[in-house]
Amino acid sequence: MVKNYLLIAFRNLRRNKLYTGINVGGLAIGLAACLLMVLYVNHEFSYDSFQPKAARIARVTTGMKTPESWFSLGASPMLLADVLNRDYPEVEKAVRFRMTAATVQTENKLASESDVYYADSTIFAVFAFDFLAGNPAKALVNPNSAVVSETFANKYLGRTDVLGQPIRINRETYQITGVMADLPSNTDLPFTALLSKTFPPTTAWLADDFPAYTYVLFRDRPDDLTSFNKKLTRIAQSYVNPELKKMDAEGYFVNFTAEMLEDVHYSQGKLEDTPKGNKQYIYLFVFLAAFVLVVALLNYINLLTAKATERAKEVGIRKANGALRKQLIAQFLLESFLMSGLALLGAGSLLLLSIPFFNQLLSIRLVFSWQELVMLIGCTWLLITVLGGLYPAFVMAGYRPEVVLKGRLSGYGSGLWVRKTIIVFQFTLAVSMIAGVLIVYRQMTFIQQYDVGFNREEILSVYLPDDSTARSNALAMAHSLEARSEIGLLTLGTGLANGPMAMASTNIQTQGKKRELMVNYLFIDERFLPLLNIRLKAGRNLSARSKADLNGGFLVNEAFVKLAGWKEGVGQAIEGFGHKGNVVGVIKNFNYRSLHNPVEPLVLIYNTAPVNNVMMRIKPANLTIVKTIWQRHYPNFPFEYTFLDDSVDEQYRKDRLMMSVFTGFAGLTVLVSCLGLFGLVAFTTERRTKEIGIRKVLGASITGIVLLLSRDFLKLVLVAIVIASPFIYWSANRWLQEFAFKIEVEWWMLVGAGLIAVGIALTTISVQSVKAALVNPVKSLRNE
Repeated sequence: MVKNYLLIAFRNLRRNKLYTGINVGGLAIGLAACLLMVLYVNHEFSYDSFQPKAARIARVTTGMKTPESWFSLGASPMLLADVLNRDYPEVEKAVRFRMTAATVQTENKLASESDVYYADSTIFAVFAFDFLAGNPAKALVNPNSAVVSETFANKYLGRTDVLGQPIRINRETYQITGVMADLPSNTDLPFTALLSKTFPPTTAWLADDFPAYTYVLFRDRPDDLTSFNKKLTRIAQSYVNPELKKMDAEGYFVNFTAEMLEDVHYSQGKLEDTPKGNKQYIYLFVFLAAFVLVVALLNYINLLTAKATERAKEVGIRKANGALRKQLIAQFLLESFLMSGLALLGAGSLLLLSIPFFNQLLSIRLVFSWQELVMLIGCTWLLITVLGGLYPAFVMAGYRPEVVLKGRLSGYGSGLWVRKTIIVFQFTLAVSMIAGVLIVYRQMTFIQQYDVGFNREEILSVYLPDDSTARSNALAMAHSLEARSEIGLLTLGTGLANGPMAMASTNIQTQGKKRELMVNYLFIDERFLPLLNIRLKAGRNLSARSKADLNGGFLVNEAFVKLAGWKEGVGQAIEGFGHKGNVVGVIKNFNYRSLHNPVEPLVLIYNTAPVNNVMMRIKPANLTIVKTIWQRHYPNFPFEYTFLDDSVDEQYRKDRLMMSVFTGFAGLTVLVSCLGLFGLVAFTTERRTKEIGIRKVLGASITGIVLLLSRDFLKLVLVAIVIASPFIYWSANRWLQEFAFKIEVEWWMLVGAGLIAVGIALTTISVQSVKAALVNPVKSLRNE
C-alpha cells in the first residue's frame, strides 16, 4: 500500500511541475531563512554559555549618583576583588581583567592589538578555555607571562608552537606560557592575549577611577542576587562613599551591582564597557524569519487546497471503491512529506551557502554541530508535514463521492475565503516590509545628510601612543607636520573619539545657588574650533596668548547653558578638571555623539599636555606624508588613524547592518508572496480556460481579459494595504524613538509602499493573465 501511495505521490508531483516548483521553492526560501535565524538567535543568546561554570559566575558593575544624574559603569575599583575574596565566604574566587591598549612588536611586525587584557593569575580558576599548550593553573603566576590565542600566535610569530617564546608588548618583554584555541565569537571578553599583572597594593578605592572588570565565582549557584547585591551596597557604604566624603564630593555616592554572566552581553547603557548586544534587533530578526516562514507555509496550504478540487473525482472514485478516510489522509500527508522533504533539501543547500555571507556581514562565526542540525531539520520536516499537509488532507478526504462524481463540486469556490484570507495576510506582511525598508532608508539618508554642526570632510585624526614619554614628542611632530604645505590647519588635544569621553564634576552657580554637574569634557587648543568649523554663539575662542585661558578659560555648548539655567553663559564663574575661571565663549550645539542621542552638555578647556590626539585637514592621497613623519618621531609605535567622516559613519554601523538584513528579509517576503500569488493566478486562469476562450470569441480584448483576471486579486492587495498602514505607522515610530534626531513618518511613505506592492502584484498577475489571454480561443474551447 505504501508503495502505491508513493507511486501516486510522485506522479502528482511530476504532472504538476509548476505548482511543485512554486511550493518547493517558496518553502525552501522560508525554511532557510528560519533555520538561519534559529542558528543566529542561538548564537546571540548563548554568550559565554560555553563556560562550564557559567551558572555560578557574575560580573560586578558600578553605579554612581551625582547631584544632577545617575550613570552606570561596566568596570569597578581594583580593591573590590580583594574584599570579596577576603570577607565573603559565598565567593569561591573573585578575579579581575583590565583592558590595555597594546602595541605588539616583533622582528617583522609592529601593530596595535585591541583585545589584550591584564588579568589575575587565578583567572583560569574561574574561566575555562581550551589550552593547546601550557598549564592554565601556572600560566599567569610569574611576572611578564602571556597567554595568547592561535590567531595572535600566527599573526605575530607565524606559528602556534610558541610556548616559551619571548614577545614585546607595550615595550616590555613577555614570555608566552600558554596558547589557547581561538575563543568563539559569542563571548563578551574576546581577548587575544592575557598578560600577567601584579596589581600594586593600594588603600585608595578611587585610585585610577574604576579600571577593572570584576568577576565573581560563587561556591553554589545563586537562586537570586538580591541578597548579594545588598552586601555589595554595604561594601560601597563602608569603603567608597567615605572616600568621596573626604574629597568633599557632596551629593555623590557609589553602589555596586552583580549581574549573572548570561546577562552581561545585553547589559546596555554602561560606560567603560565592552560592546553589547541589542535584544530588540534579535527579536526583530526572529519576527522577520517567522514572517517569511509563515508566508511560505500559507502559500503551501493555499496552493494545495486550490489544487484539491482537481483531484475531487480521484477521491470520489477511491471512496466509491472502498477507500477509508484515514487512508486518503495518509496518502495526502505522504505527498506533503515528500514535498516538504524536497523543500528541506533546498533549504539546507541555501543555508550552507548563506552562512559564510551572514558571518561576514555580522562579523561573527556561526557554529553548529551536524547532529543538532540534523535533529532540527528532522523536527522541522515533521512539523511542516503536519502543519502544511493536515488541513489540505482533511479537506480532500472529506469530499462526498456522490457529489463529486456528479460534478456538483464548485472547483474554484471551494475554500475561496481561506485562499483570499491567506493572500491578504501575505501581502499585509509584504507591504509592511516594503514600507519598513523605505522608512529605514529615509532615516539612514537623513543621518548621512544631517548637519551635525561641524565639518568632518578630509579631517584626519591620529591617535598618539598611550605612553607619557612618547606623548611628549607630540609638539615636535606637530611642527614637522605644519611645515608641509599638503597639510592644512592642525590641532592638538583629545580629538573627537567614538569611545568614552572624559567626565568631571563641574561647579557653577545659578541665581546665587551652588550646583555641581557631571558633564563631558574635551581638551583642545585654539585651532580646534576653526579646524572643524564649529560656530560660536556668543563670546570668543580660547587663546594660547591669554594666560587666564590656559588655566581658567572655559568654552561651553548651548546644552550646558540650558542645563545650568543661565540666561547668558559668557562671564559665568565655573570650576572643573583642575581649571577655575569663567566662561569665555558659548559654542553652538554640535553632535559629538551619534544622532541616537541628544546633544549632551559639554565643556571645552585649553589642555594640550598630555596630548592623545592630533587632528589635521589633509586629502587622503597625502596620507603617506603623515605616516612618514610619524615613523620619524615614533619608530616604535604603529601608525593609528581614522578620517573623521569614517569615524562618524562607524557610529551607525549597526543601523546599516539592520537595514541590510531587513531589506534582505523584505525581499524574501515579497518573493515568496509573489510565488504564491503567481501559483494562484495560474490555477485560476487554468480553471477559467473555456470562459476566456468564449469571451475572446465574443470580442473581448486582451486588456479586458487581463483586467478581468486581475481585478479580484488587486482588491485583496488593496485590503492588505489598508490593514498594514496603521501597523506600519506604529512600528516605524517606535523604531524611530531610538534616535534623538529623526524623520517623521509621512503619508507618502505608506502610499509609496502600497504602490510598490500593487506594482509587484500587478506584474505577477499580468505575466500569467497575458499568457492566458493570448491563447488561441479555438484551443481554449477544445481544452478539457
